[in-house]
Amino acid sequence: PALEDLLFDVHVAMGGSVLTLFTNRRDMERVYESLRPRLAAAGLEVVCQSRGASPRRLRQRFMEETALSLMALRSFWEGFDATGDTLRCVVIPKLPFASPNDPLVRERDLREDRAWWKYSLPDAVISVKQAAGRLIRSSTDTGVLVLADSRLVSKGYGRLFVSSLPSRSVTRLESSNVGRYLSLWRASH
Repeated sequence: PALEDLLFDVHVAMGGSVLTLFTNRRDMERVYESLRPRLAAAGLEVVCQSRGASPRRLRQRFMEETALSLMALRSFWEGFDATGDTLRCVVIPKLPFASPNDPLVRERDLREDRAWWKYSLPDAVISVKQAAGRLIRSSTDTGVLVLADSRLVSKGYGRLFVSSLPSRSVTRLESSNVGRYLSLWRASH
């Protein structure tokens, strides 16, 4: 519920044009089903990357409808160019660490000490950096990256994510203040 409230505030403050990047389908679909009617009541439309749907068609629709928001999975974390007002905000609800049940992760853990620090952490940092890159595709693009995972401030490795970002303009906010901050940001841009 806290994530849904945060995402509602972000979408309303930005007037749409938000890309929310999830790490797993179940979370994405649950949030989408709950949030879609709330956003519709506020006059905003959000679509969700569904099983079997063409990512290419979804990208095309997102590019054509400047107020449309999109909830998506891994295929949208990199290689997706949306210049101008088509994309003003990227939200990452959860840091993109590889699943500990992934066979490669398990094998690395068995073979090497500190495998998580050598592989999983750097890979997640690169993924966040690539997701941030979805916002700035030309010299005139501006945008906001919202990292909603509390581990950024509660864990020592959080600073690695923040320091990897292309901008040094970082603001730490309580979730209840994010909508107000984004409204002010949008009014100034």
